[in-house]
Amino acid sequence: MAKIKNGILGGISGTVGNVVGGRWRGIDYIRSKPTSVKNPNTEAQRNQRSRFRLVVQFLSKIKPLITIGFKNGSRNRTAINHATSVNLREAITGTYPDLEINPEALIVAMGDLQGTSQAEVDLTTPGSATITWLNESGVGNASDQDGVMVLIYNSDKDEVIYKLNGAIREDESMQLVIPASWSGDAVSGYISFRSETGRQVSDSLYLGTENMA
Repeated sequence: MAKIKNGILGGISGTVGNVVGGRWRGIDYIRSKPTSVKNPNTEAQRNQRSRFRLVVQFLSKIKPLITIGFKNGSRNRTAINHATSVNLREAITGTYPDLEINPEALIVAMGDLQGTSQAEVDLTTPGSATITWLNESGVGNASDQDGVMVLIYNSDKDEVIYKLNGAIREDESMQLVIPASWSGDAVSGYISFRSETGRQVSDSLYLGTENMA
């Protein structure tokens, strides 16, 4: 039971429902009672923590790419926080505790710059990945000087290789060196574009998954 000191305008001492009153250093205060969590380690909570950890660990490998790819996604969140939220919702597959990144659903860039309707990755040459795309400069806001960003993801080894520059849209191809240790592994490709000014980016495009030569 709570008591009101010094009349109705005085401080409260004790508990009324979910409100607690007291006095500290001569100051009367009230606060809400803390919510009681009987079991802070339920399977649902472990599942959510595992999903979050999986996404954060992956995105940390490509933070420079995410910083560019999600720079315009949300004014109220950092690029990495926005990317985490999107991929928590879209890119996790499996049932706890067997969770993994779904390469087909992974998103590494979001924006309103025109992308490309046709692109592919060729992994048939040992030690090399060649990404090609259709130059659609002049379509929408696309320019032949837009920079190209590519990501190669080895889901077997959970390793990545990415390139933020080195080619522009009119080049229509980019080549990356791949470690010999990736031979035979499942490898996925992604492409996105950023404007010459760096102010705009395109949505990333999944290029498929193949076994590395």
